[in-house]
Amino acid sequence: MGDLGLNLAEGQLKITMKKAVANQFTLEDAGLEEAYTVEGGNLRVKVELGYIKDVNFYKMPKIEFDYTENIHESNWIVEFNGENILETKDHSGKATILLLNRKKMKELVNRHENNLLIHGNFSEEVAIKNTSSLQLLEIH
Repeated sequence: MGDLGLNLAEGQLKITMKKAVANQFTLEDAGLEEAYTVEGGNLRVKVELGYIKDVNFYKMPKIEFDYTENIHESNWIVEFNGENILETKDHSGKATILLLNRKKMKELVNRHENNLLIHGNFSEEVAIKNTSSLQLLEIH
């Protein structure tokens, strides 16, 4: 997908939307060629949404992380434009699904720059599959 960019740094994935991407996209669409190993158990994903005034959030914005192995408990904090919009704990499994509050996100939209920060804390090293997906925006 040419509208997405990806930068990898230790413990952080940074996804940049060059223009609004409607519907669902995967980490592979953003440029992640293989599973991403989270060493030390701390994951940070930054999604730079840019200008999204003329775009709606998906009915129920959703982030899904798929893992190569079953994981134990994980803790999550999601921030949008500096405001905490979700704090949750997920129990063991091969995936984590985070459902975001569309109304709260819409209230926090900035004029030019909009950033979603996802913090995941795992009790062990975890490999996140590139099939993990984000479904944030829809365009009418």
